[in-house]
Amino acid sequence: MNTHSKIITDVARSRPLGELLEFRNEIVHPKDKPVGQAVFVGLEHVERDTGIRIGSEQIELGGMTGRRARFKEGDIVYGYLRPYLNKVWIAEFDGICSVDQYVFKVSSSVDRNYVAHFLRSDAFLRTAPIDAAPGQLPRIRSGEIAATPIPLPPLDEQRQIATILDKADALRRKRRRTLKLLNELLHSTFMEVFGNEIFGADPERFQPIASISTLQNGAYFPKEKYSLSKSGVEMVHMSDAFNGIVSRGELKRVNCSAADVAKYGLLNTDLLIARRSLNFEGAAKPCLIPNSEEPLIYESSFIRIRPHSEAVRAEYLFYYLSNSYVRQKYILPYITQSTISGINQSNLSKIPTLVPTIGEQERFINALNSIQRQRTKSLSALPAANELFSSLQQRAFSQTP
Repeated sequence: MNTHSKIITDVARSRPLGELLEFRNEIVHPKDKPVGQAVFVGLEHVERDTGIRIGSEQIELGGMTGRRARFKEGDIVYGYLRPYLNKVWIAEFDGICSVDQYVFKVSSSVDRNYVAHFLRSDAFLRTAPIDAAPGQLPRIRSGEIAATPIPLPPLDEQRQIATILDKADALRRKRRRTLKLLNELLHSTFMEVFGNEIFGADPERFQPIASISTLQNGAYFPKEKYSLSKSGVEMVHMSDAFNGIVSRGELKRVNCSAADVAKYGLLNTDLLIARRSLNFEGAAKPCLIPNSEEPLIYESSFIRIRPHSEAVRAEYLFYYLSNSYVRQKYILPYITQSTISGINQSNLSKIPTLVPTIGEQERFINALNSIQRQRTKSLSALPAANELFSSLQQRAFSQTP
């Protein structure tokens, strides 16, 4: 099926979202002494980009300590903090949500799924002004959403566009789900091999990271150093490290010196560690480096770990530092908690690390090879699925022919 051919490309008549969405400002407040139970959905219960609800909580209204917003089945619930996360979903039931989400009742003259797709689109984020005041998380105001125009073809075409985007989005989710399952298999294999030693915590088998590797903070370059063409050197940023391994080919490039490449260059035997994260669990997450003949450097949001080859292999260290038990017991105590959580080089250097023999590490790595090949195949298919969805979304909501 040629999905592209079904997207409407004619210039559609536009209307402000405020003519199609009614702000449902129904607040449940503890001072009103509410009683009974309700289903609560917070931002943490909504998957980014997809509009999928991934959780909820049953809560006692009488035990609330803060305000909640009420939503009804069929409402669009929009996470207005960090709007680039695209946490927009359509309520499948009546309930309450956190007050960092807007609740909109949708006019019967428009397809709510079409509107929800628009609110998750790059076209909307480019058009609607986002407030990024100092000391506050980026946010978007309800009035600014209301003033933003939405391309509005006839209702039947809205439904057709929404159906096509649903199918393309389902393909993206399928690719991500496959990767998630393969990652879980890789980590369970790690625990089968080394779990007893990790839980046993024999101190003679543990060494601080600084004794088995060298650490280096990343580079900072001003915006004028970034290249708009294919010239320059590829540079890893935080958004390039979500899947546990850097994806080459479409990274931002910078014009830098040979000395910069020598200092900040990455080898496929290195690891990158995230220095900071808005999410406490995201700090100190490791990332592998793919093999390539083209130079690759990394920016200041990372710390590079270069393992001593006679002591430890990068693949082993990656799974050790990713392990949930290891993170809870040995890593999280070294992470500073604030508005942005993080780890510095000094704290990273102290993290106790189980160091099996090289032979034990390599036997583990060999056991992973077949799983890793499937993971690499799935990982390579993900950009195509993302590109297809992005292209369809762009064509659906473009204001120009």
